[in-house]
Amino acid sequence: MQNKENKESCFIITPIGDDLAPIRRHIDGIIDAVIEPALGDKYKIVVAHRISEPGSITKQIIREIYTSKLVIANLTDRNPNVMYELAFRHSLGKPVIMIAEKGTPLPSDIIMERTIFYQNDAKGVLELRKCIQKAEEDIDFSKENSPLHDVLREINDEIEIVKTLEEGSSAESKNKNSNTLEYILEKLTKIEDMMPTSRYNGRWSELNTRLLNEISSEYMTVNFRYQEKPEEYDKGNLIKKLRMFSSLCNGKVDIVGVSESKTSKEVSIVVKVHDSSCINAMVGHFYITLEKSGFSELELASVTKN
Repeated sequence: MQNKENKESCFIITPIGDDLAPIRRHIDGIIDAVIEPALGDKYKIVVAHRISEPGSITKQIIREIYTSKLVIANLTDRNPNVMYELAFRHSLGKPVIMIAEKGTPLPSDIIMERTIFYQNDAKGVLELRKCIQKAEEDIDFSKENSPLHDVLREINDEIEIVKTLEEGSSAESKNKNSNTLEYILEKLTKIEDMMPTSRYNGRWSELNTRLLNEISSEYMTVNFRYQEKPEEYDKGNLIKKLRMFSSLCNGKVDIVGVSESKTSKEVSIVVKVHDSSCINAMVGHFYITLEKSGFSELELASVTKN
């Protein structure tokens, strides 16, 4: 058995309640009868209401959530403080084991994440102890992941990709992100996977079937209909954003220009296609870029060969 001072910490995120509250007895029972026997040999078990050192309890909790090798979050009663502390741990991408008493309804944000549900009785204690031991053994502590951390990481990746593209073709920018190509390919796949649920998909499927058999190094125009357009927008900046796709798909398409018809409320994007394999992703990119630029209620109107 390791000396307690040399052990890594396992912090328990849990509803506290006062000393006589039923939830306090419940939680203390789980800690003493389940978590300590399951992990006490490997970890120093730390619980907020048992921290004896002076100072702000909130700061101590935040410090423990940040520094502990492992966190166990008991979601029973869906305590707001527990959810807040769990979100903080998730933002770090560090390992957390979620447990809850059977019958606890989980929020939709985490309902798809693995949670160990337990029966709060003598047999349930033994079952939960084994489940926690197994969950801890299965953790890959070298990896950082969580639903919130993955989203934050993707946002940061996108910022770096856009920055790299805007810096141009210097040797420094080319070497700035060695995983750029891998990231781009994954992003294109996500855009293509998104197509079946997009508002323009029905119309695009019809056009796509015809055009994919016809296009070979041809010019084509993609026309989007809109309800409202932004009062002011920088057309040059819009073209620049649309042209980012040329870099993303390795020059398989070139964005020639953009025009707008106020009478028909359409935006037309002229492109030269060198490789039709990326057309789905291209239309998805156009749609998203126009929407983010302030064009509302977009619909794919037509795609024509020039």
